[in-house]
Amino acid sequence: MLNAIIKRLHLPFQLNHRRDRIAMYAALSIPLGLIMALTKLVMGLMFFSSWLLIFGIYYIVLIVFKIITLWRYQRIRVNDASTNSKIHAEQTFLTLGGIGYCLIGITFGSFCYVMYAHGYNQQFNLNAALIVAMIGFTKLISAIVGLVRSRNLLSPLITLLKAYSVADGMTAIVLTQYALLTYQHSPQASSATGVFGMAISAVVVLVGLWITIFAAHRDLALQEKEK
Repeated sequence: MLNAIIKRLHLPFQLNHRRDRIAMYAALSIPLGLIMALTKLVMGLMFFSSWLLIFGIYYIVLIVFKIITLWRYQRIRVNDASTNSKIHAEQTFLTLGGIGYCLIGITFGSFCYVMYAHGYNQQFNLNAALIVAMIGFTKLISAIVGLVRSRNLLSPLITLLKAYSVADGMTAIVLTQYALLTYQHSPQASSATGVFGMAISAVVVLVGLWITIFAAHRDLALQEKEK
């Protein structure tokens, strides 16, 4: 479908490989994410809400590193170098990508700390809580499936993009917990969600460190030869 649109618009590229299609879909999701981030930042400034400001900054950090990853992927993809050279170039970027993953975890951890220390007064009824839960679990499950499947593509940057989606899905689960607890009128909704979110953030930071220290030095070129 995308190739048909590209051909009709006479755009100077094709999406002949699955990794290119994944990158295109990731690029198409960026405008919506940017709108969400800017909306939260504007609302945070209007209502003097540190909660909304930090949440908006979290989305900005996530989007910025997605854009940088996609830009680097595009530069490597159009290069005439060998497959092994392209894999090595993508792996070199993982050092920066892992640092970005850590920043995403730290930013979301700050958001959860504010929730833990100062609370958050949003209340959810049953329908709203179920919708939030459905979105949260759908995002996380689809992101995990996409991450597992992307490992067969031997493209570190595509796997990194999927890992960003998993991090976003994990944060959605944190908000799901808050929605369900507020529906049940739990007095510890904010504190419990804040602690759970900080634990999730610590996991994201650890994964980011693993990406920076270990994943960037794996020999994927050897796996490509074996295939």
